[in-house]
Amino acid sequence: MAKRHRSVSLSFVLLRFAIVMLGCMLLCCLAWYVVMVRFQTTGITYQGAVSNQQVEQMLAGEPKTFVSPGDDFLAEYALFGRNGEVLESNVEGKKLEVLTGFLQEDAYSIDVSRYTYTDGSTVIFRWHYRAEFVNPVLRGILPPAEYLGLATLGVALVLCLLFNTLWLRRRLAAKLKLFSEVSEKVGAQELDFAIPHAGIREYDQTLGAMEHMREALYSSLSSQWAAQQEREAEIAALAHDLKTPLTLVGGNAELLLDEELPESSRKMVETIAASNDRAKQYVASLLETSAGADEAFEHTSLPAMFDELCQSTMAIAEAKRVCLQTQNGLESAASIQKDHLLRALGNVVQNAIEHTPAGGNVYLEGSMVDGGWQVTVCDEGPGFSKAALHHATERLWRGDAARGADGHSGLGLWFAAQVAKTHAGQLELRNCASGGVVTIKFPGTIRNT
Repeated sequence: MAKRHRSVSLSFVLLRFAIVMLGCMLLCCLAWYVVMVRFQTTGITYQGAVSNQQVEQMLAGEPKTFVSPGDDFLAEYALFGRNGEVLESNVEGKKLEVLTGFLQEDAYSIDVSRYTYTDGSTVIFRWHYRAEFVNPVLRGILPPAEYLGLATLGVALVLCLLFNTLWLRRRLAAKLKLFSEVSEKVGAQELDFAIPHAGIREYDQTLGAMEHMREALYSSLSSQWAAQQEREAEIAALAHDLKTPLTLVGGNAELLLDEELPESSRKMVETIAASNDRAKQYVASLLETSAGADEAFEHTSLPAMFDELCQSTMAIAEAKRVCLQTQNGLESAASIQKDHLLRALGNVVQNAIEHTPAGGNVYLEGSMVDGGWQVTVCDEGPGFSKAALHHATERLWRGDAARGADGHSGLGLWFAAQVAKTHAGQLELRNCASGGVVTIKFPGTIRNT
């Protein structure tokens, strides 16, 4: 029985985030309040009502003359003479203009006090209900203590919101990363793994759907792999069984070559022997492929490889009464799988010969191009159908009636395309005025021989 994992809903995660964030903000507010009270009790700041109390103390008992306050006086004041001239003040600029306005307009405000002495002078006091620093130097260079405290509280709340949001983002991002990890493994067909548990119900539901997809894909690919292994085993068995008749054919051909034969018959027997050798190479290649082995890349002369291709396909063309026109424009050498490449190019040329009527021509050309080299095969057959241009390089595709698909396994062009891909090249199909054209391009490194 599968182990049940505990999951919570995404809404619960968001609610928990909101509660934690509000709790952190309340803690910040509580800490701020404790610090502000501590500053007041230790004499670092004044309480908000101190400025008003200081004004009340100065005006207590209805004094007859003005007595200048000390540096610890918090309220703004200005002493005016009978004619409105400023006699004394602890402010200047716009603040003094504001106090002068209260004198001229005789306006009333809850934070403004006005008193006229017996000598006719008038003092205007204005105070603010806010905490202030006790030290006059700090009052001069810093904002009011209450404003500075509120700004600090605001910054703390913003940081609290930021840190909690980053925490939520990291948590959700870590869960979302599970989807990318699963997708990468599925894309790479690495299906033998267990889908992880996210712990969030909505995420786990999606991961569960991905688990069903993984199981279905694993089952499908397992069946395909088993079928492929079975096919490879059958091919290996067939290739092994072909070795005996090919050995008999080759041995008989060699015996015939030891006899006195007419020139025409000797040439035919030599063709049989050469074709038998190629068939034995193909069988050996099939056995190596089925066993998992692969041909190594070797430094090979391109002109010599092209000449060998021409010699191996010339007899086939003559047997079909087709004229094989060759042009070897290749130069230098390249690192290639020679046997695989000769087999692939031979398949293309033989395909062109078989689809060219007797008396026609097949053109085989090797040429150098920018950044590499290419081999082009052009026939005088019916050309490729529209479907063949798109599917002829697919394995076991034999649907091109225009090319006379009967009798063909559907592996020739597929194998040629695979070999081209192994050499970092590409196989292209197109039609021309005379028939079909196959071009295999190789961008491999060219070295001078």
